[in-house]
Amino acid sequence: MLPKVNYNTYKPVSTLTLKGYMLVAGVRLLYALRRLLGKPLRQHILPNHHEDPLKMTLEEKLYLGQKYYYKAMIAPEAGANTAAYFAQQTLQFDVPKNFVPQQSITLSAGGDLIPYTSINPQTTRELWAEAGDYFFGSDLVFANLETVANPKAPYSAAPEVMLADMYFNIDAKTFDIFNGNGQYRGFDVLSTANNHSMDLGENGILATIEFLQERNIAYCGTANSDAALHNFPILEVKGIKVAFLAYTYSLNKMRLPENKPWLCNHICLNEPNPNLDLVVQQAAIARQKGADVIVASLHMGCAYQAYPGQTTMKHMHQICAAANIDVLLGGHPHHAQPMEVYTHTHANAKTTQHLIVYSLGDFIAYDIFKWGHLPLLLKINLVQGLLDGKKHTQVVGLEAQPFFMWRQHNGQLMLRNFNKLRKAPIKSLGFTKAQQVELAELCDFFDRFVMTPAQQNTLTNPQLG
Repeated sequence: MLPKVNYNTYKPVSTLTLKGYMLVAGVRLLYALRRLLGKPLRQHILPNHHEDPLKMTLEEKLYLGQKYYYKAMIAPEAGANTAAYFAQQTLQFDVPKNFVPQQSITLSAGGDLIPYTSINPQTTRELWAEAGDYFFGSDLVFANLETVANPKAPYSAAPEVMLADMYFNIDAKTFDIFNGNGQYRGFDVLSTANNHSMDLGENGILATIEFLQERNIAYCGTANSDAALHNFPILEVKGIKVAFLAYTYSLNKMRLPENKPWLCNHICLNEPNPNLDLVVQQAAIARQKGADVIVASLHMGCAYQAYPGQTTMKHMHQICAAANIDVLLGGHPHHAQPMEVYTHTHANAKTTQHLIVYSLGDFIAYDIFKWGHLPLLLKINLVQGLLDGKKHTQVVGLEAQPFFMWRQHNGQLMLRNFNKLRKAPIKSLGFTKAQQVELAELCDFFDRFVMTPAQQNTLTNPQLG
């Protein structure tokens, strides 16, 4: 039996070293002292929290630290029905009865690829053993590259305990880890629009584009010239054309050059009333170029809270309505968040359905925040055929498979099939007591906040019709 989870005593982070433990203990002590001085903890999500380091107030920084180091934020915004809203989602797609399917493809989607000091060639030899065939076996494979990739510049990764601004850059060896360790065919397309896009300035963006071009990997969200702004990838498999777009809410404390806004698709998506013109424009261009399906990577939302905020949900819905994007893949919160199949009714009374994933979570990364150890990997089923004699393409189903990023006593990392782990006898896993506790916490987290058991059952075998 796994131990029960008590969120009143739950510690959201688990350190790796004595130094890390002492740093976190010091931060937790400061929050405890604040409480003794009459500064209560926030019990609900901070409304309209944009989480942009360039603009954050002291209150917002303290709120971010509270969620990460001191107490898990499990409650939605005060007065919001967020928990009930997601619990009622069936995650099923309406397929017209007279739709005649002709061909189908699968799209694998993973979350954020982030360099951490604990991820290196020595610790990742078995990383993909259980997940590689599953993830890289789809017709199209996508994730978010949340780092600069410039092998000519110094390597820079996230430390165990994050207490200051961080700027990332990877070498070819680290990218090979992300890309399947040379054992699988790797990624077809990566988003390069996120809050770390400008970590090495303009040269970092240009170097990353060149790095991916050399490896024949498509990218979306950044450009190396004004003329290339709308040259986002449209990949065709079995006659189905899929466009990939990407946008980010923040560039950390960096700014795009005023005369080169095309370098990165930066839109203040976490703030009230963002300008969505670029999204609408690029979605229209994608359709004009023949895209049957549009996938958008949206780096937005807030980290270390079980539910997305009301602002995030509102803006995701607005993007569906304004740009008619089929699949919205959220990133940045560093752990999985709920999904929904959102139905929008247009002015002409036509309805469209949109898959919204509020956060896929960290993918290849190792944040000490425990919820981040459960990346959510999706397989999205896209089907094309005839509807009333005309070509019709849509999402008809998906699989949502969580994997546990298991760190062994020797530091080796492996993506373990989470559903198999939770069904196995606990004594057969070879887990330490701390790992058993973490597994119990992640089981509770996933079932309570990401996908209810009923929702998981409906996705076991997605069927057409």
